Amino acid sequence: MGLGMILAFVAAAHAECSALDPTLESATAALVDGADPAPSFAAAEASLACAPADKAHLARLWLLHGAALQLSGDAGAAEGWFAAAATLDEKVWDERLGPVVRQALDAARHGAPGMLQPTRPVLIDGEKQEHFPIPADSGPHALQALDASWARVVLVEPSETLRVEVPAAIPKSKAKKARPAGWAVAGAVALAGAVGCGVGAVLQTDTMAAAPTVSSLEDAWATQQALGGGAIALGALGATGIVLQIALP
Repeated sequence: MGLGMILAFVAAAHAECSALDPTLESATAALVDGADPAPSFAAAEASLACAPADKAHLARLWLLHGAALQLSGDAGAAEGWFAAAATLDEKVWDERLGPVVRQALDAARHGAPGMLQPTRPVLIDGEKQEHFPIPADSGPHALQALDASWARVVLVEPSETLRVEVPAAIPKSKAKKARPAGWAVAGAVALAGAVGCGVGAVLQTDTMAAAPTVSSLEDAWATQQALGGGAIALGALGATGIVLQIALP
């Protein structure tokens, strides 16, 4: 069996994710104003790589594609898009597109069905599919592999099988476990204590100088010695905590 045609609307990995509603509105406005809707179509289709497709949004997108083709004089190509839009949402319509598009939408019918054969499980028109090949209406379909930040709009031709290469999933980065900071915290507390003891020891020098009696001088000297010893001990403990935090896995 021959391969169906693949449209050139491919959403690359890490494509910019934009909201579909304003993008579809932009495409509609372009059609109404006689401007080129292609940039809006491209933005809408790129966003399909970001989240599961909503059938109502896809129906609008297919409708607008069909309208663009119909208004450019390619009624034959437009029919498949219109039929696909009505299949996803039988009430899809926008009065701004006019009576010519409305008439073509109402008359649109699918051709003979074809087959879709992605190379791995994907979402097709928003629904997960795992077993292939799978029968598919002729016309457009949205394929999504969100684990690869990938999507593609494809066109299935009547009675043909379309094989689509789907990229492999992007490996999830292994989050590096945060190492507990217990040793660092303990070390920081000890160092803070060492600083406090050191300051206290220095201040005892003034206390000793102002001591009115030998007894009070001896008490101040003993306090200074204790504070100095504490500063040294806590400083050593703090340094040890920092070293252990760095050295231990």
